Amino acid sequence: MPCSYSCHELHELQFFSGLTDQECGLLLPFLQPEMFQQGELVVQEGCLPGRMFLVVKGKVRKEKVLGITVGASGLEAWQEKELFEVKGPGQHFCEDALIAEEPANVDWLAMESAELLSLSAAHFRQIQQESEQTGRKLLQALSRSLYRSFRRHEGQFAAEVENKKLLSQMRLERKKIKAMHRIARSTSVSSVNQTLDTILEACMDCLEVQKGSIMIFNRGVLRVEAAFGGNKDKILGQMQVINETSVSGRCFISKKPVFIQNIEQEKGIQRSPDPSQYWNNSLISMPLISPAGESIGVLNVSKTSTAVFTENDMKILEDLTVEASAALAHEICLARLYRNFQETLLEVKQAQKQLTQAEEKICRIIQTSWPSMEAEGAPGND
Repeated sequence: MPCSYSCHELHELQFFSGLTDQECGLLLPFLQPEMFQQGELVVQEGCLPGRMFLVVKGKVRKEKVLGITVGASGLEAWQEKELFEVKGPGQHFCEDALIAEEPANVDWLAMESAELLSLSAAHFRQIQQESEQTGRKLLQALSRSLYRSFRRHEGQFAAEVENKKLLSQMRLERKKIKAMHRIARSTSVSSVNQTLDTILEACMDCLEVQKGSIMIFNRGVLRVEAAFGGNKDKILGQMQVINETSVSGRCFISKKPVFIQNIEQEKGIQRSPDPSQYWNNSLISMPLISPAGESIGVLNVSKTSTAVFTENDMKILEDLTVEASAALAHEICLARLYRNFQETLLEVKQAQKQLTQAEEKICRIIQTSWPSMEAEGAPGND
């Protein structure tokens, strides 16, 4: 069916806006009018479009079927779709079909009664052969259109990547907040040891690692009071002299985090004599400092894969150890008060025992001395 549109109407279409009336006249015999009713498929996913479409009247939209959702009864089903852009009068779509025979990866659907013009890939090549000038302008229009499409998709891709990163950060922040709540709640319902285990487990879950320990300062040394990982039973209770040659000692002395991506390249640091305790060379040691500035101990984590810790991991652990330090300071303060109470109670009991013994001794002395005292006092009574 020959095209009944005028050159003026072709100029209203973006793709042909740079053509002269003479070039539009040359183009008209190659254009095919196509009519679509509301809801009718213009292009179906998986099929070869074979032509570019230009919208004269109405609107079409691009959509993709994501899957079929079946109701609980098993009888009811509907298509899950993702809706993309909408094309209206003057716009065009499927222009890549002019240079590539690739199946469509989306559907194009008429949103209302639509009048379209189509230009087939075969006619596009024929125009190139018959009119160099017109063919060159069409190629320029195609290049601009594909470039705009590329930039738009590039922007969408960048936005999706950024959104994924933001979502990942939000999920991580949520995990961190949940971990901090777990730590804060542990002080009201747990013992010191249970609080230590809760702190360590929360840090392990948040950083997605499977090895760590908490060392508490006690009488001049650091003692492993909580551990997580395959060698937990082996290292629990181990004591370490505080010095600059150990990661934990350096962290405790400086009151600053020790962030190591490859311990073999660190100068002045001695590794554990048991290499099986480490899966790789990346580790973080964070100081535990009370709100009053007192050094409580250190928290250590190490990777169990070939991956290394990042600055973001250290920031997360730093936030968690602030909460952990406050919780531990509270627990340790209560433990010290209880220990002082126990020691005072023991001293009181020992004093009571000594008083009782003294009282019994005095009573025995009086009892044994009383008859002689009576004998000495008898003449005086006469």
